[in-house]
Amino acid sequence: MKYIIVGLHCSGKQEVIDILKENNIKCGSVFSNIPPQTKNLYNTYEYYDISEINKIFENNAYIFMQEVQGNFNTSSFKYFEGLSKYEFDNNDVFCLSPDQVLNIVPCSIKEPICFIWLDNKKSNRKNRHINENREYNFNERESLEKRDINAFVKTLYSSDVLYFTDEEPERVAAIVYSIVKHPDLFEMYKKSFV
Repeated sequence: MKYIIVGLHCSGKQEVIDILKENNIKCGSVFSNIPPQTKNLYNTYEYYDISEINKIFENNAYIFMQEVQGNFNTSSFKYFEGLSKYEFDNNDVFCLSPDQVLNIVPCSIKEPICFIWLDNKKSNRKNRHINENREYNFNERESLEKRDINAFVKTLYSSDVLYFTDEEPERVAAIVYSIVKHPDLFEMYKKSFV
């Protein structure tokens, strides 16, 4: 089984991934051709140049791929982001934003997945945004993610979901760690975190 951590921005997804990585869980990365030095980004990416992205696209070797427009540092540009099948096949846990989840190509996934949904109140997410000195515009990202929230929720519940509301990332990471290491615990967690 693969685990995809999802939720609106500032819900603690990246913190969960960081804790899992520290504990030797194989966590995959989304790729992009955004230059690594670009500021005000919402996501963290593995940098791929456009020729690598073209090869992935031409070979249909992706779980999702999308073109995104960005407005960073008063300049506007387009870029690509995605998750390669190679990255997906060689890792256990991933972190995706709502728009990325909506762009998953269902037939590209051949094994069961479970969404780990971190659902936090706007006030808590806004505090995280401020406390972590995030540079992107909170309200702009909020508007983008809320636009397709119904489709996002419908997509999540087409698979298994472990649902957490206003939960500490450390506790979520402990649960994800335990089910990656001990898959037999999944059914017990599934009954408790619906």
